[in-house]
Amino acid sequence: MPYVPPEEKERIKREVSIQRLAEARGIKLHRSGKELIGLCPFHDDHSPSLNIDPVKNVWNCKGACGEGGDVVLWVMRSEGISFHRALELLRRDYVPSAGPVVRTSTIPKLPPLIDATADDKKLLGTVVSYYHRTLKESPEALRYLEKRGLRSGELVDRFRLGYANRTLSLHLPASNRAAGEAQRTRLKELGILRNQKPGHEHFNGSLVVPVFNLAGEVVEMYGRRSRRICGPERRTTRIFRDRIAGCGTKRPCLLPRT
Repeated sequence: MPYVPPEEKERIKREVSIQRLAEARGIKLHRSGKELIGLCPFHDDHSPSLNIDPVKNVWNCKGACGEGGDVVLWVMRSEGISFHRALELLRRDYVPSAGPVVRTSTIPKLPPLIDATADDKKLLGTVVSYYHRTLKESPEALRYLEKRGLRSGELVDRFRLGYANRTLSLHLPASNRAAGEAQRTRLKELGILRNQKPGHEHFNGSLVVPVFNLAGEVVEMYGRRSRRICGPERRTTRIFRDRIAGCGTKRPCLLPRT
C-alpha cells in the first residue's frame, strides 16, 4: 500500500475543505449555528441530516446512515474507493464530480499513466518520469536526499532521481480488466512489477536511480531503500540492459544486499 507520512495525512485532513467537496458535488448547505447542514448523499435523505463542522473540518450524518468522519472518509464514501486511493486523490488536487455518490468503484480516478502503444523504452521512460515527479512531491524522500548531502534541485532533475512510494499501480486499470492485466504483464516483463497478482512494485519504498544511454533512453534502474524513508530494509536492484535492448530477458537481476 502507498506510504504517506503522518504529517502529510494530517495536513490533508486539515487543509482540504469538506464543505468545498460537498458543494462541488451539488449539495446545498446552509448555516445552522456553528455547523452547515444539507441532504446526506450517502442515503435517501429528504430531511437535511448531513452536518459539517467547517472549523474542525469533519462531517457526520444524524439520519439513517449515521456515518461521519474526516475528509479522507468523505472521499472514500463518495467515490467508493480505498483509504490509500482517497489519500492519493487528495494529494493531487482532487476535484469531485457532481451527481450521486459511487457505491462501488473499480475504475481508477487518477490520471492514466501508460500509453498502451508505447514501446519498452518509452514505457520505462514514463515510469522514470513518474518516479521523478513523485520524489519532488514527497517531503520524506527529499529530506532523505538532504541528509545524504544531495541538496541541489538541479542535480535531482539532471539525473532524474525518483522515489517509488507504492502509487504506480493506482494509475493502472484494475487488474481484473483486460487493459489492467495487459499493462501489468508488460511492467512485470520489464521488472517494474513483481511476478505476483496483481503485482507489486519492485522498487517499493526506494530511491530510484535511472541510467541513460547517450540517446537519453533508460537502460537500467537501481533502487536503494532506507529506513529513513520507509523502513529498515535496503535493496539494490538492476533491470537487465539486454531486456531494454530487446534480447528478451524478462527477469530483473537482484544484486547482493549490502
